[in-house]
Amino acid sequence: MSMTPNSLITPQAPVIAIATLVTPAAITSRANIPNATGLTALLPTSANGKRVDWLRLKSKAASLAGLLFVWKYDGTTAFLFDELPISAVASPSNTVPAFTSDVSYSALGMNMQGAFKWFVSVTVSQDLNVFAMGGDY
Repeated sequence: MSMTPNSLITPQAPVIAIATLVTPAAITSRANIPNATGLTALLPTSANGKRVDWLRLKSKAASLAGLLFVWKYDGTTAFLFDELPISAVASPSNTVPAFTSDVSYSALGMNMQGAFKWFVSVTVSQDLNVFAMGGDY
């Protein structure tokens, strides 16, 4: 992407990505993971990089207490970037909502290089959607 001096750099296209974790294998280690083995893809690479403004975690059924791990993958190794708590909701119903959590990254100015991908995993196997919102540069 070319730019002129003193120009504001803004995303050129919105990004809405969804990762569905349906009884995924639980990953409890925080160690770097070669080749992103066992992780679920959330955000793909892009030509000029992207900005991530927020994530939403949404359970589709009863949830168990655990963590969602967010991984940044450089093409060789996945590095743990963030840990987000998942609360237990035993009996979601027509009057009790299932677990939902929003996490903002906009205050961090979360920009990622074009060659990087984001992956997610859970420490306790459960049925969960993860949404990422932001923009491609």
